[in-house]
Amino acid sequence: MLSITALHIHKVLTYSILFLLILFFIGSLEFMPDVYFSNRPMLDLPAWVEKLWHYIPWIILALSSLDILLKYKKVGNLRLLLRIHWIDIIMIALIPFLFIFKVAKISLKVYKIVKTGKSWSKLSHLIKKILLLGRSPKNKSTSPAYLL
Repeated sequence: MLSITALHIHKVLTYSILFLLILFFIGSLEFMPDVYFSNRPMLDLPAWVEKLWHYIPWIILALSSLDILLKYKKVGNLRLLLRIHWIDIIMIALIPFLFIFKVAKISLKVYKIVKTGKSWSKLSHLIKKILLLGRSPKNKSTSPAYLL
């Protein structure tokens, strides 16, 4: 009879996390080319993969949390767990923290789009004023003194 031990579970979790990290890296070549100083994606993945790709960090977080829980049950002491597995705990803490930067990056893109739209609006308004100034200089609203 085959018995599943904590060692087997730990190996499965470790290899699963490694596999997901590799998938995340491959997806980042496609969906975040600016991180690698490229203007275009390095791979040609289908669009539906991007939706699944966004869930990978959260799956890694869940599996890593389960891994730490199993390590704590094995060690039984919080101080010893922190001393031995501190790098795993830091990785778990960084995943949600780095997600904030992803949200900020999206917000920055929205800000840049709005700012660009505002600049185009100002430019079109200025061109309209210049064109109206050339048509009827006797109008008070288009005189140079009023525009300033």
